[in-house]
Amino acid sequence: MAQGTQTRRYEQVFSPYSEEEIAKINMIKRVFEWMQGDGEFADAASSGKFSDWQLLRLRRIGVDFDIQELALFWLDPEFESEMAACMEQDAIPPALEAKVKGYPLLELWARFANRKGRLRRQTRCDLFRVPECPPLDAWRWRQILAARSELGYFGHAIDYPILAFELGDGCSVGCWFCAFATQKLKRNLDYETEGDFFRDVASACVSLFGAREAAMALLYYGTEPHDNPHYLDFIKDYKKITGYATCTSTAVPLDTEWLRSLIRFYREERQPWPRLSVLTKDMMYKIHDLYTPDELRDVELLMQMREHKRGKVSGGRILAEHKGMREREAGAYLDGVVPQGTIACVSGFLVNMARRDIRVVSPCYTSEKWKYGYRVFDQAEFKDARDFPDVVRGLIARNMPTAPPRNAKARFRDDLVYKPTEDGFDLISPNQVHHFTGRNLHSALGGLVARGDLTYDGLDDELASTDGVNPLLAGMAVKSLFDGGFMDELYTDPL
Repeated sequence: MAQGTQTRRYEQVFSPYSEEEIAKINMIKRVFEWMQGDGEFADAASSGKFSDWQLLRLRRIGVDFDIQELALFWLDPEFESEMAACMEQDAIPPALEAKVKGYPLLELWARFANRKGRLRRQTRCDLFRVPECPPLDAWRWRQILAARSELGYFGHAIDYPILAFELGDGCSVGCWFCAFATQKLKRNLDYETEGDFFRDVASACVSLFGAREAAMALLYYGTEPHDNPHYLDFIKDYKKITGYATCTSTAVPLDTEWLRSLIRFYREERQPWPRLSVLTKDMMYKIHDLYTPDELRDVELLMQMREHKRGKVSGGRILAEHKGMREREAGAYLDGVVPQGTIACVSGFLVNMARRDIRVVSPCYTSEKWKYGYRVFDQAEFKDARDFPDVVRGLIARNMPTAPPRNAKARFRDDLVYKPTEDGFDLISPNQVHHFTGRNLHSALGGLVARGDLTYDGLDDELASTDGVNPLLAGMAVKSLFDGGFMDELYTDPL
């Protein structure tokens, strides 16, 4: 997204509020962070019975209002879930609006949370298309539809950046839950000697995709931004080239000089970053002691403690504990609540600048086959910034056709279960069922694709020889399955 649009949207989050109201919002946010990161404090907030130490600590970390002003949390068992749902709706529900009338701080928070959620959804809707590169644009849209089918709700919550650049090979933190199972840090991209290389690659991406589209990027993925001592310099360079300050998520919040420099940068850019992964309750305490509520106004704390009720994606380093997230008994799909299937977000190119390799990736449900929550469609190496564009073009040509490739196998996406029905067939993903009706056409089409041994040319020939199937309608139906993201698009073996 163009920086101006993103900036205007985020400014609108706070625009209706006075400085005093924003200060209160920051304090309420801090209370909720403590509730999320400390089970004992959450229990106190559920009962309304706070210890003297907890009340004193609230004052110490910058919360100056009476905690009883949030009493609905312990007086009304439904209130917490209603407040959480408020962020996902276009307006505050009348029932919730009536509840908070007697609680000015909660009324303020409900208005703020609803507004922030609404503007965030509007921002996300702008992030999908790449008109400068039609093959990539068509491929990405198919993968986004596939992810929404496969991941359900979470597929609609992803921003789908086009690019991620790793500025190092490996990670020094080694989070126990790492869904990407990143290996130990081997080396970083050196800003002094390789800065021009980075800037030239970034400029090549602008030429390939357009500045707005190249700005849909991350400068980390399975790595830790803090590991590269010049991370902020790289971010600033990328902003100069594309016009947009890309986001940051870090698991090293206690280096105060480094983090404050990030916070200052994003505050000046008027962007809602960085995000902090909080690995222990003690770390959360230190964060609240070190940084004021105002400093963390735009900063999201992600509670990642082992004991936290928020489940981790069962991939990467902890995949063995849960096997594959897709591996369910036949017929057991859609039973119960399906957990978040991935932490991956990039639908495009994952570029390791230290190793100088590129992978074509897109989010999927974590499984034994896709242990890191993204499909790898292809991969290649590049030597320098001069051959980078040609390597990218080659990946696009091999993997991103705008129509079904005639000599490729016509198979359903690997997470889908095919089920014939009386009037056609169903495709069952981990999160939903897709119905295809029209007995003459879809009964024949579904069965042939499910066989998995026909090319698209062969599929056309088989359908043409089937009684009662109109060849024109058959071609349109195959194209519809392809464009809808239902077909397997792994044409090479990248592994």
